[in-house]
Amino acid sequence: MFVKRFLPVFLIAVVLVLIMISLQILPGIAREIVGIAGSTSPQEVLSTDYHIFDELRISEPTNPETERHLPAVAYNSLHDEYLVVWHNEWSSGHRDIYARRVSSSGKLLSWFAVSAGANDRLQPDVVYNAANDEYLVVWMYDVNGDGSVYDIWGRIVAWNGAYQKPEFQIITWPNRSFWTPKAAWNKFYNEYMVVWNAVDATTTVPTDIAHAIFNSNGIKQYGAVIATADLPHQVDITYNHAAKEYLVVWRRMQAPADGDILAARIGGFSGQVISPPGVITVSDTAQDQLRPAVATNQHNRYIVVWEHAFPGPCCDWDIRGREMDNAGTLLGSERLLLASTEDETYPAVSARFDSVWDYIVTCQQDQASGERIWWLNETALRIQSGIVAEAAFWDHETPAVEMGKVSTLIAYTGDTHGDPAIHKHIYGRIWVPSGIFLPVTRR
Repeated sequence: MFVKRFLPVFLIAVVLVLIMISLQILPGIAREIVGIAGSTSPQEVLSTDYHIFDELRISEPTNPETERHLPAVAYNSLHDEYLVVWHNEWSSGHRDIYARRVSSSGKLLSWFAVSAGANDRLQPDVVYNAANDEYLVVWMYDVNGDGSVYDIWGRIVAWNGAYQKPEFQIITWPNRSFWTPKAAWNKFYNEYMVVWNAVDATTTVPTDIAHAIFNSNGIKQYGAVIATADLPHQVDITYNHAAKEYLVVWRRMQAPADGDILAARIGGFSGQVISPPGVITVSDTAQDQLRPAVATNQHNRYIVVWEHAFPGPCCDWDIRGREMDNAGTLLGSERLLLASTEDETYPAVSARFDSVWDYIVTCQQDQASGERIWWLNETALRIQSGIVAEAAFWDHETPAVEMGKVSTLIAYTGDTHGDPAIHKHIYGRIWVPSGIFLPVTRR
């Protein structure tokens, strides 16, 4: 009798409490994800259809200690694990390349050096070859040992680090220095494409972006210049198996503090820019754009993300993005993905290998207490975002992200504010959709 009499009153009270809570919570959440990809309804904003595992320290302590920078990640589809690469900066200033395997459930596996020697190695990238069960790691190499000229070198590494083939030179050229290499694997031909930014070795002015194609043994097959107009730089690449072609993106400078984002489809066999459409203008707004990154679901779609200056050439950086189909047709307009009154920088993006549209964007976000890592996931059903690593008087910087079959690994550099006794390490967290249960593993 009591239940029947007071149940309506109880339900009304519950509803009122939920409304009061929502009035307190939703405005704050809405401010945090201003303008996310077309919709910020409460159902999407409050959805927690994901789980983030405990933070991992991916890099190991060393003696003497070192600072670790700029992680890159590749997913191994045969063994359902990841390889994270980065460069160390020792107290002497010398830099070299290290790597670590991480399982899809967050178990730390073996770690090993990829390249070390008398001259600096830095800014690595890595891509997985499922046909040979190997990785290609590429990096900048300090030719003269004084930072004046860099070539691009690479090395093929077994999936578990059990063997490493000889290092090989990817590009060198008189009066040119080469920066920030990126790599992709062509599944159809079992080849690699490596792209880079070239600068004049005397003036350091960007001259072109170009590529080289290598067979699975690291033997060069072909190379070509992709673009020379308007000081092209900050290049990235992805390979689309369904289209059997690459998409390369980069930044051009038409005027100081007014960069634009361009793209070009590159034939998987020819290595040439496909025309039409030729060079594609992804974003040429009056504001500055920089640091583009690109991903594909290897089926029917690409996504390009970048930093965007708002409201003008300074003061507030946000992350924008735009989608593109296999033909290079831009889909809709560019969209605000991650934005706040603070700066969002260093975007990275990865899409799941599937016909379903599912991608994750990460970025570094300024906070009064330090730098934190923010993510956004978009699928055909929902858009949601969250924090990977909170600032809390700690700096988390330069994220990298790679989606696997189910899980996703987000890696980043972490350090305290100005404490020389604590050194930069590479950290990471596993992200999985809700309802997918992976065994939690701890060291």
